[in-house]
Amino acid sequence: MLILRVKPSFYLFPFTIFFHLRYHNMAAKLISTGFRHTTLPDNYVRPHSDRPRLSEVSQLEDFPLIDISSTDRPQVVQQIHQACARFGFFQVINHGVRKSTIDEMVSVAHEFFGMPMDEKMKLYSDDPTKTPRLSTSFNVKEEEVNNWRDYLRLHCYPIDKYVHEWPSNPPSFKEVVSKYSREVRELGFTIEELISESLRLEKDYMKNVLGEQGQHMAVNYYPPCPEPELTYGLPAHTDPNALTILLQDATVCGLQILIDGHWFAVNPRPDAFVINIGDQLQALSNGVYKSVWHRAVTNTEKSRLSIASFMCPDDGAVISPAKPLWEAKGEEAKPIYRDYTYAEYYKKFWSRNLDQEHCLENFLND
Repeated sequence: MLILRVKPSFYLFPFTIFFHLRYHNMAAKLISTGFRHTTLPDNYVRPHSDRPRLSEVSQLEDFPLIDISSTDRPQVVQQIHQACARFGFFQVINHGVRKSTIDEMVSVAHEFFGMPMDEKMKLYSDDPTKTPRLSTSFNVKEEEVNNWRDYLRLHCYPIDKYVHEWPSNPPSFKEVVSKYSREVRELGFTIEELISESLRLEKDYMKNVLGEQGQHMAVNYYPPCPEPELTYGLPAHTDPNALTILLQDATVCGLQILIDGHWFAVNPRPDAFVINIGDQLQALSNGVYKSVWHRAVTNTEKSRLSIASFMCPDDGAVISPAKPLWEAKGEEAKPIYRDYTYAEYYKKFWSRNLDQEHCLENFLND
């Protein structure tokens, strides 16, 4: 009887080829692979006219920092007004979200992006309407150039409706994110009340107009980038929602905002949230407050994590500039923006590239 003895590598060869092809396919979809790139892949390289020009970016020295626990409410309201009218951004401290809640959220987010590719890919989708989803860049189906970012997108309200869809790994993910989402939501309502008062509207005006607000979360992961001057984590954009509550990476700077045609870096402050006005509050304020262009840049040395929570109008909410803000200007005065539903706006926003013209331009009054 003839017995053939074949080296084990003969059997392993097809498996090895399969493994490498499969890993390459996954890596082509995500950049949080643990692999350290030495050059930037071509599909991330921006045209010369659309690069970050990092050497021209300044530090924002007078970025508003507001203690919303202050007992001097008129002063807080005035600070909110000045910040929203000038910057469209501000930071809040003593905000009511517990440090332990924040620390746990950051930890579980790092755990998630550190998981094996096979586990993460269970949630991958390039369909922007799908939730939850792990994806890359912004809207890969529409983009010509990709962005150096992976992100996990979740719906967070009502929690009982969505929590079963969230990742089961890491094991603590659902419990930690639920707690964080609830505390951040309360902060969002507090900020909306202050913004209403800052426009001399009733305290509950924004909450009433926005309806039963949805809440989304984007957990953003920006790996070390070999050539930050050639690409973005996220290009310049405004936020389509009402209000954004951003937890920055405590040690790595990446957020930049556009003020008077110049880009400024917002240095992280570990005990603060960054708040920014979204497109819907610009419309509701009749342009008094600005939904400001902002972007995320990368760096060569460290990965960066940020967690953005978005307060979103109910889909059926009719967005219309508050009448007291334009009626008092005279009989011929009219609102800057036409009436529309948030569902209409959101559909338009996701049908385009992130860095196209301001989406609100499509909703101007004739």
